[in-house]
Amino acid sequence: MKFIKYALLLTLAGALIGCGGHGFEGEYESKAGSSNAFVDAFANSAGISQKIIIGSDYMESDGERHSFEEIFVRESGEEKYLVFKDGEDEVAWKIVDDNTLMQGNGLMNIKMVRVK
Repeated sequence: MKFIKYALLLTLAGALIGCGGHGFEGEYESKAGSSNAFVDAFANSAGISQKIIIGSDYMESDGERHSFEEIFVRESGEEKYLVFKDGEDEVAWKIVDDNTLMQGNGLMNIKMVRVK
């Protein structure tokens, strides 16, 4: 009887691990930024901000839902990226920390901060 309980417990634990997402599900607020002080000041004064919801396999923005084949975390050296894959297309956002994602290059970037 103990064997059956342990087997059932291991099966349930394995199923829960398999159902786990990428760990970045939630609501984010985007903010524009730049390495150029003038562009950064303009973006902040213009109040460029947007709410984004990231789910296990979708992203919602401005009332539109975009589904992806897969959303996962990729490690490249010491950096981590949240990758949105749709067929052969991939978009990667840099993971700054557990609550912050960044998209863009050094000149202009968008930082997403988790609010929920």
